Amino acid sequence: MTVELTILAWSTVLLIVLILISANANIMAMGLEWAIGNRDTPANVSGWGARARRTYLNHLESLLVFGLLVIVAHLGNVHTSLTVLGAQLFLGARIIYAVLYIAGVSALASRTLAFFVGLTGTIMIAYAVLTAVPAAAM
Repeated sequence: MTVELTILAWSTVLLIVLILISANANIMAMGLEWAIGNRDTPANVSGWGARARRTYLNHLESLLVFGLLVIVAHLGNVHTSLTVLGAQLFLGARIIYAVLYIAGVSALASRTLAFFVGLTGTIMIAYAVLTAVPAAAM
């Protein structure tokens, strides 16, 4: 398996962890009876729990674009130092982003910086894919 696909897998694990953190916050705020019931009433979560939900939704959005590009790169046999570095930047930045966001840290725009580092990694992969030499037609 390529480095990029491995990082895609770990990025998916990060999403699962973020969903579990958000779900835990919902249960803590609303109670176990709410959690195992029909949940007709939406969760009313604030503070770190609300930030956890926004974090996992943001990661889901970012992961969709990143994942599609990694798969396209893999199918097109585009594996370069640029795609590897882009994938590494994405995952590292997304972990930092998640920790900073859930913890409520926004000093020096650190969370925004982490977001843009991850986005830069995704753009690096897009560039590698879009500038790759097309395979000869059969």
